[in-house]
Amino acid sequence: MIKILVVDDERMIRLGIKAMLERKFAECDIQVASDGIEALDICKANEVDIVITDIKMPRMDGIQLIEHLQDMESKPLIIILSGYDDFTYTKQAIKFQVMDYLLKPVVRNELFNVITSAKDKLDERTALQNEKHEYLTNQLNYMLLNPTINEERVEEIVQNLQLHPYSDGFYAGIFHFKGKKRTLVKNELFHLIRKQIRHVDDHSLCFIDMNGNLVVFTENIEGIYLAAKDDSEAASHLCVAISQKESLMGKLKEAYKQANEALAYTFLFPNQLIFTYEQVKAKKESSIRKEEQVLQRIFNMLGTDRQNEIRSSILELFNIEALKNYTIAYMEALSKAINRILFDQVFNQIGIESIEILKLYDKVGDMSNFDNIYDYFHAVEELTMHLHKYLKDMKTVYTGDNVMEKAIAFIHQNAHKDLNMAVVSNHISLNYTYFSHLFKEYTGENFVDYIKKVRIQKAKDLLTNRDNKIFEVSEAVGFSNSKQFSRVFRDIEGISPKEYREKLYM
Repeated sequence: MIKILVVDDERMIRLGIKAMLERKFAECDIQVASDGIEALDICKANEVDIVITDIKMPRMDGIQLIEHLQDMESKPLIIILSGYDDFTYTKQAIKFQVMDYLLKPVVRNELFNVITSAKDKLDERTALQNEKHEYLTNQLNYMLLNPTINEERVEEIVQNLQLHPYSDGFYAGIFHFKGKKRTLVKNELFHLIRKQIRHVDDHSLCFIDMNGNLVVFTENIEGIYLAAKDDSEAASHLCVAISQKESLMGKLKEAYKQANEALAYTFLFPNQLIFTYEQVKAKKESSIRKEEQVLQRIFNMLGTDRQNEIRSSILELFNIEALKNYTIAYMEALSKAINRILFDQVFNQIGIESIEILKLYDKVGDMSNFDNIYDYFHAVEELTMHLHKYLKDMKTVYTGDNVMEKAIAFIHQNAHKDLNMAVVSNHISLNYTYFSHLFKEYTGENFVDYIKKVRIQKAKDLLTNRDNKIFEVSEAVGFSNSKQFSRVFRDIEGISPKEYREKLYM
């Protein structure tokens, strides 16, 4: 929305112009001021796009107002209201690049034409500013994320982009908005933060990085703290991470890295507002050997009657107050171990039977899917207990002899056919991977070896009849050719089918 400010010490004139503009340009926000001081206060408090000002006013006249507006970061377009006898003052205003002037009394169509031209100029200026800002943002993101760019190259890029040199040193701040579905609120809040920081340091550099966070480089750290302590409802979703002070422009990447490292600790401290690199770099390093043993113990207990022990072991892993003393790298290593030792082992054993479990696993498998450690802990616990119940139910239904006896009987009845484990597991309505595990546990052998033995035993029975030719026996027990039959027979019995038959009739 374009904001227009009408400044005139004569009440009827300023209100008359306001009324004309509101009827013609209903989409614009029209405000009024009675002199230069009131107008300047309005411009400082709110970004104004167009100022229509009288020349002769008490306290602060139009020329003085225009001079002060030149110091603002975002200068409004100026339109002067002038009487015939004010032309000498109008000439003074020309050096400030005043856009246009209107003679009093104001002619409606002239006013409308000037405002329309001003709106066009604002559109052009906005497009140009957006283009420049987009280019600057792209260059900065490329520089910060490219691992091949060293400090010397950073210095060159800074000079080419004509960035402020920060001769007294600088800080990097990263503002992170924790609400994922409130893009409009996030953008408005980031816009407000830019204004607050630039009010303290007009040389500050603000842009959005590839993670959607607002990055700030500034000489004055107070601006970051001021913006972070906004007490609005939207700001309650905000946190900020701050680097240590760096003195050389070549350290821009280092400062950005430090701020990102500090920002990662929002995962462990979701209610904390400000994170500094000075605080987090003192965190402890540690190995996770003990935690790996706990995870293996949890895996071993899944599907048993030790549900309470499983829960207490998970709580032992997620001693959150203790975890807060360690580096975020320790937490990331623990998360990988949870996937590797607990979840992956289970799914390698039983497969993914449930879509519900699969969806949960897709989320829990990546710690970054969670805003904080508390949500992650509950998700890990939920998936673990899901798997525990699933395994327990599977054992209750399938570990009895009935189902395996049914599978064995089916194998013996159909060994002569093109039989494989998928066919058998489907016949008894059992998960393929779980059936493989259960079959070996029940028979002591893998499926392929067991089938071979069943077929050879049937072949031995058929070889007792001299009328059965060896190639006929081979086909009858399910071998594709007699050579394969002879090889398998020799592997199991130590002699060929022919030698076995001759031995029977010696």
